[in-house]
This record gives sequence, structure tokens and C-alpha cells, in this order.
Amino acid sequence: MSIKVSDLIEQVAELLVDKGNVRWSQSELINYINDALAAIIMRRPSITAADSVISVTNNPVVLPNDAYSLLTVEKIGDYRGQYTPIETLDRFYPMWRTQIGIAQCWTKHNDELLRFWIFPAPQEPINVEVIYSKVITVKAQTDVIPLTSVYVGILIDFVLFRAFGKDAENASEESKSLMHFQLFAVAMGDKSATDKAKYTARKQSSLE
Repeated sequence: MSIKVSDLIEQVAELLVDKGNVRWSQSELINYINDALAAIIMRRPSITAADSVISVTNNPVVLPNDAYSLLTVEKIGDYRGQYTPIETLDRFYPMWRTQIGIAQCWTKHNDELLRFWIFPAPQEPINVEVIYSKVITVKAQTDVIPLTSVYVGILIDFVLFRAFGKDAENASEESKSLMHFQLFAVAMGDKSATDKAKYTARKQSSLE
């Protein structure tokens, strides 16, 4: 089940007590939704997994324009994509970047998101099947977010974090903003926020 942007904006506007979108325009809320989607994808890249076949003629191999990061290489020609740490290739095949042959494995730097290498480099064009994390953005109320309804509350918390942050010079608004970000972070499994929530719960329990 997908999420309608119009429904999301309606729920957020009601929580903000701004159904007429006077303080927070619809276009502003859509920008916040895109920020929320980016934050979610950065934390859980696999939720937007997509596959693509790339015709490769040389290294490095660059992912499609809508990619956030590589998840895995499924096939290199007729071979199952076999990952080999780049440190292993550097150690045992110092000249691997210049070797040409029948490609059978792939590698990448740990911090490399949008490109990778196959080894050996292909002698002729070869199809490489990849699975990657796809960037999601919305542009209008009529758009649909291809995520399950499980993420509705998480999206709303991030949007409210941004919305209340607009008036962060007001202490109460800043507090609301931080509270919604903490709820978002806990739902997404951010360790620091989870630890803080547990500490707060233990502290509250000790006072009861």
C-alpha cells in the first residue's frame, strides 16, 4: 500500500492547526516530505531497492541517475556477482585496475555509494545486473510515495520536526521540534536517540 502525499499533508496540517496552509504552505510541506524521504533512505537504503541492467565497457561502473547507493551486484554477464574486498585485490593483484579478461567479481570502496569496479575489466561490453537504493522525491499533492503505510507516522514526525523548527527561536516550538525528531530517530533505530529514550523512561520510572 502506497502513501498519498495529499493525505500526508492533510494530517500534518491538522496537527499543526493550520488546515488553510497559512503558516506552512503546501509547497513547504512537500519540501519537508522530501527531506524526510531522504533521511529515511539514508538510514534504510534497502526499502527503495530497485534493479537495473547496465552495459559495462570499462571501470568504474556508475549507477543510474536515480540511485542513492549500491546494494549488491547480482550478475556479471553469466556469473553470479561475487564481492571481493578492494583491500584483497590491492594485496594480491596490485595491477588489478589495469587487468582485462572475463569479469567474475566486483569491488568498491567502503564509502563509495554510486560506483563500483568489476574485475577483471571486460574485454567487450558486458551486462551487469545491480540492485541499488533508489532516491524518492515528490513534487505535488497528487503524487504517491511508494512506501507502505508503516512509514506514515515516521514521515509525519520528521515533517513536524522541520515545521516546528521554523519557529525555533520560541522555546516551546523548539521543544516540539526536538521531540518529533527524537520520535523519528527512535522509530528509525538511531542508537543515540534510542539510548536517550531508554534513559528517559528509566528516569521517569524511578520517580514514580
